[in-house]
Amino acid sequence: MKLARLCIVSAAAALASTPAAAESSILVSPSYLAILGGYTFADDERGGEDLDYATGIHLAFGNRFADSNWGYEVGVLFDNFETDKSGSVDFYRSSVGLDLTYAFGDRKSFTPFLVAGIGGGYNDTLPDDEDDWSLLANAGFGFVSGPVTERGQLRIRGEARYVYDDFREGYGEPRLNLGIEIPLFEEREVEPAPAPAPQVVEVPTGLMDSDGDGVIDEKDQCPDTPAGDRVDGNGCSLDSVIELKGVTFEFNKTRLRPDAVTILAWAVDILKKYPDMQVEIAGHTDSIGSDDYNQKLSEARAQAVKDFFVEQGIPESQMTVRGYGESEPRDTNDTAEGRERNRRVELRVLN
Repeated sequence: MKLARLCIVSAAAALASTPAAAESSILVSPSYLAILGGYTFADDERGGEDLDYATGIHLAFGNRFADSNWGYEVGVLFDNFETDKSGSVDFYRSSVGLDLTYAFGDRKSFTPFLVAGIGGGYNDTLPDDEDDWSLLANAGFGFVSGPVTERGQLRIRGEARYVYDDFREGYGEPRLNLGIEIPLFEEREVEPAPAPAPQVVEVPTGLMDSDGDGVIDEKDQCPDTPAGDRVDGNGCSLDSVIELKGVTFEFNKTRLRPDAVTILAWAVDILKKYPDMQVEIAGHTDSIGSDDYNQKLSEARAQAVKDFFVEQGIPESQMTVRGYGESEPRDTNDTAEGRERNRRVELRVLN
């Protein structure tokens, strides 16, 4: 007994097979915190020989714009210009700034970048009455490395900037920064859930086909046909001559009657089911008329059936056409009913 099989595949398996779910996804934080130590080469005009260099600290919050290499940083800086003199005579500068950045990469691995921005600084000098605010502008380049720690994903960051300070006469000074950059959210790789194996479940449907001829037992009028036999829609073995019952023609015509189309559609199904089956389309007439006329008429009727089959998708190579005229009647030619049955077409199986 053969059972119909129903394949049940879970929706999760179907989703897992799509390209979006099959690939791993990387969650990358667009924001970060930078902590840098800085060294500034003091302008020779800043305080004469008393100021040679400055050291300081730079804290910045940065963020990348969505789907872009551009970003911005907001930072605070504190610089101490050394005078190498004892006492409270050092020069202090506290500043805030806004920078625009352009990274040549995604910052997940070694990534160089450009930076430029403006800010404001408060200068604490001696004498105190010269303390004042100044405008700062800077531009430079730098790099950030790939993660150097697994936890926290810390990165090494270095940069070189040229800083212009319009305090007093205005000063231009190179500045080097070195420190770390910390993503504010740890990057992690998310693996997709494994796709569950499809489940194939055999479900009894009651559609049994005991003899395996492709016709279920419920509709099989010949339930014990030999294996490999060609069968019709009722499950019965095809004869060597298949009568197209109901396919008749009007007197002296090659045109099919309208009710013949249904019968021919059944024959189309048979020919499509067995594409290796070669058939002869045999045409027949009644006895009215000359032998020569009836011969040509029977061939034309057989050709009309072939043309219908070709229109329904049956290849011409599967069929041949032959007319038998009035030579093979199946009923008497003495009555109108008998003559109508003699005006017929048959399929003769050749293999």
